[in-house]
Amino acid sequence: MVGIVGNRRTQYTKKVIRKAFQEILMEKEFEKITITEIAQRADINRGTFYKYYKDTADLLEEIEKEIVEQIADNLQQENLPLDLWLEKLLLILQENPSVSHLILLNNSHLLDLLLEKIRPETFKRFTIYFEDATREELELCLSYFVCGSIGLIERWLKDFSEMQPKVVADLLIQIFTTNVYE
Repeated sequence: MVGIVGNRRTQYTKKVIRKAFQEILMEKEFEKITITEIAQRADINRGTFYKYYKDTADLLEEIEKEIVEQIADNLQQENLPLDLWLEKLLLILQENPSVSHLILLNNSHLLDLLLEKIRPETFKRFTIYFEDATREELELCLSYFVCGSIGLIERWLKDFSEMQPKVVADLLIQIFTTNVYE
């Protein structure tokens, strides 16, 4: 019984720490957030924070990894065509402002981590679109798609977030499949 209660307490404590951190993150830059602020907002003492996290970067990293796992699991559950898959990813980002805010942080690699996590599935899909391509050619195409997608998604979240995810997903597909030189 003690293990279960302790586990629930641990989960609760980590949850309030994370919630407090994400609230503060929406208000100020990551670099300016202090452990004291997080502890006060979470209604815990600083020692409790240090029981679970080394520093704010450690907390951010854990949150990023969890978000990546959740999104990747969600996207890999269904065998969707690329356009619907992208739309679903963008919808998840649009519906979770704190996640989107994390993506836009200068020191956050959340989008990179996410795209790396879903890379094997994306690579598999690319083999369908580029049947005759070598592995090296597929890797280059994937790099082009990923880097361009990251830039477009970041810009969408920052400046055009009212645009529907379907429009952005269609735009990404159109950019990737259209030969502008024809």
